[in-house]
Amino acid sequence: MSPAPEFSRRIEAGRLRDGGERVTIAATEGECAAVARRLGVEAMALLEASVGLTPAGGGVVAAAGEVRAHVTRICVVSLEPFEQALEIPFRLVFRPGTEADLVADQTIDPESEDEVPYEGGRFDLGEAVVETLALALDPWPRRPGAVLELPPSTGPAGTGPFAALARRRRG
Repeated sequence: MSPAPEFSRRIEAGRLRDGGERVTIAATEGECAAVARRLGVEAMALLEASVGLTPAGGGVVAAAGEVRAHVTRICVVSLEPFEQALEIPFRLVFRPGTEADLVADQTIDPESEDEVPYEGGRFDLGEAVVETLALALDPWPRRPGAVLELPPSTGPAGTGPFAALARRRRG
């Protein structure tokens, strides 16, 4: 059994109004800290989302909105922390069933929105927000303006670590 999500906001699909509704969710300070640990970011000051939820029949719910996050990242160039504000638009479809059901369903268009299965009549909007953020984070964060400065060559030309390989390739 998997651990409980750090930022869980369960929505009961059957209680949504027919015309849809807008939902705003925000993580607490503790939830932000737990999500930051999970995603491997130095810190997270804000995680929230504003989402339009529209029932599409048969328990299917279309979701469209925006995730906002303020995170502290470590620059891969300077190793210094820097602040980053993110605004991530997203579109998902929550569908009753399991992962296996989605894999077996050959009618799903691979070009459509991502589909997220749920069971028990409730889907977890908070977990979907965290997953959306995880996909948007740059795996190699670079502070704006950070430049990698290489040390000057100290030896004569043709003596660097790849010089022998270059000679073999030519010769």
